[in-house]
Parts: sequence; structure tokens; C-alpha cells
Amino acid sequence: MTNKEFGKLTIDQFRDLIQKLPEIRRGYDVELPKLFKDKQARLKELLGPIDHTWAEIYEFPFHEQIAILFHMAGIEWVIADAIKADDPQQRLMDVAAENGALDEWYAANQESLEFKHLLWLCIALQRNILAIMLFHCSMGHLVDRVRQGDDDAFFHAIEVDRTALGCRPLADRLAQAELLGDKHFFIRLRKALKGPSKKHMAAIQDLRYSIVALRSVGFDSFSDDDLERLFVQTKLYPNVAGAHKNLRKHIQLARKLQPLEMHISGGRQKES
Repeated sequence: MTNKEFGKLTIDQFRDLIQKLPEIRRGYDVELPKLFKDKQARLKELLGPIDHTWAEIYEFPFHEQIAILFHMAGIEWVIADAIKADDPQQRLMDVAAENGALDEWYAANQESLEFKHLLWLCIALQRNILAIMLFHCSMGHLVDRVRQGDDDAFFHAIEVDRTALGCRPLADRLAQAELLGDKHFFIRLRKALKGPSKKHMAAIQDLRYSIVALRSVGFDSFSDDDLERLFVQTKLYPNVAGAHKNLRKHIQLARKLQPLEMHISGGRQKES
């Protein structure tokens, strides 16, 4: 059995996971927008005339979003395969690696796939990771906070993905603001529709994502020294004079946060 220094992950596995973040950001900032702009006619053809929105998926906790989208895309076998492995985390990384089993499956099945479901999976993953980088929590958690009356979460969700307005809790809050003639609300909405601000440093975004990722493997069971060692060794934080003091502040702030994704109410309520 592999010795895993950080719960379910070895330090090398954690490093591999974090090294994917620039690629994910590039997909969000550059590659997807370019694809949508350059291939509009083909995109419309692949999407079909109706049923374009993925927004309702955000009404579920993050892990349920992934399970639902994997099933819709026809790749639930990835999860089943990982569960059977001696090291599920490594198996998932191997399957998703370039030229791995997932690429092989796609090459063999692409003609029969529902393109929009793959697109939804890609977009939802990127938007959730961006939400984690910016606001310490997934889109599912933001939507749940909106359900509980948190207006800041409403605007954060819109900053990450404008289509989140299609979620029932956000649509309800928008309708309430319209009925009340809430001018301040619509001023904030106009600002949120412009997207996230650029004030967040990329390195800090990666650190936030890493902390949330570690929640699932026992973040609170690690000492501050252990976490400092991990973040410095993986180059998430610079090993320079004064850096350790600032890093310790980020770790202490993370400890004050609710263990995200573990106390969510369970997604949208069923209609009566």
C-alpha cells in the first residue's frame, strides 16, 4: 500500500493535481471563448435548437454535480473503475491523463455522444474550480447560500457564471428584487455581470483551490507546519523571507471557514 502523507494523496499526487490548474485557467480564459467565437455555426449545429443551459446543475452539491454530469456524458464507468482500484485517486489521474483510457474511450465513442453533455461537464468543472479559487467554495455551495438568503453569494455566483441566473434560487431572488424595485440590487447585478475582478493573484487562487481540495482528505487533521511544507514544496507559495508568515495567515483563515461541501443541505428541494 502506498504511503499517503496527506490523507488520500501522496505529495506527488497533490503536486500533479495542482499542476493542472494553469491548464484549467487557460481553458476558461482563452480556449473555450476562442472555440465559441470561431466555430459558432458548428457549435449551434452540435447543440441543437433547444435545451442549452447547464445552470440547474449548480443547484446540487459539487460531488452530486459531477456524478450527474458523468452519467449524462456516459462516462460513469470512470468512477466505477476507480472504486475498484487499490489507489482510486491515482487511477482517476491515470484515466484522465493525456492519451489515457478516457481519451481512448472518446475516440471509440465520439460519433454516438451527446456533445452538449460533454460541454456542460467541461464548463461546470471549470466554473466550479474558478469559484473555489475566488471564493473558497463551489458553485453548488454559493447557490445553497443564496437559497438561505445570502446576497453576496448571489453576486459571486453571477461573477463566476452569468448563466447561474437560470438556477431557481437566483431566479427567485431576482424576481423579488424586481417586485421591490431594489435599485441597489440591480446596480450590484450590473457589476457582477462583468465577471470576476482581476485583483486576486493567480498564486493565491491556486492556494485557495488547494485548501478546498484538501478538505476532502482531512485538512483539519494536518498541522500548520505540515501544510506549510506541502504548499512550499509544491511551489504553491514562494519560499522566501516573510512568505511563511503570510502563508500561515491563509492557513489560519481557512481553518475558520466551514468545512465546505460537507454541510450543504443536499441540493434543490423537490417540487411538491
